[in-house]
Amino acid sequence: MTPTPRSVTALVAAALVLVVAAWVFLAQPFQPEPAQGGTGARVAGTTGAADVAPADRAPPSSRAGSPSSTPSRASTCRAGEPARLVIPALGVDAPFERIGLDQTAEPDTEGRRPLGNPKDRTRAGWYADGPRPGTGTGTVLTNGHTYRDNSAIFKEDFAERIAVGQLIHVRQRNGSTCSYSVSRVWREVDAARDYPRIVVSEHLYDFEGPERLFLTTCGGSWNSVTQNYDDISLLVATPVRRG
Repeated sequence: MTPTPRSVTALVAAALVLVVAAWVFLAQPFQPEPAQGGTGARVAGTTGAADVAPADRAPPSSRAGSPSSTPSRASTCRAGEPARLVIPALGVDAPFERIGLDQTAEPDTEGRRPLGNPKDRTRAGWYADGPRPGTGTGTVLTNGHTYRDNSAIFKEDFAERIAVGQLIHVRQRNGSTCSYSVSRVWREVDAARDYPRIVVSEHLYDFEGPERLFLTTCGGSWNSVTQNYDDISLLVATPVRRG
């Protein structure tokens, strides 16, 4: 069939778009990997400072050549109950324990109480009444202890070592692995004042919306009166290697 003048014009325009796009891509310099501990842009808000992942760069987990970011085909994420929490950058590899809500704590402005804590300091907590890893929907709620003698799952340097772009793996009881990339970190914010605000403003207890993983642990200032930490660190991680 002989092409019409209109179809010829469309083909020429499409070819020009491809040429310009290729020139723009080749003309842009590759961005170097950010240094650990300083990744992401720091943004300030009423709920404290947070490290966030740049929107214009794929997380390191999506690049080839990193053993920790390339799960085997057999371990592809399938929805289920989490068995172990693995954070290679922190040397964490610990079993999960089911947790509920802290019924002794004051509820936030939306009437929700904070997460309870694992009974075993060496285990990670998972809120069993919330979303499960691999479902593709809702926020998977997890946490873990920090002890001054470093006998818990997390150490006092958690806030210094955790960084945007690091990988978190959740080994499932069904044998699969669900991996996440840290996309935002709040470092040692006030547990009483800032934590409830962040949970509400970021909708961290939502059971709807895209899947993500939420993790918290205490740290920062030690209160000798209450014999506990006054601060808490939080992070949000988004799924990688799905489909």
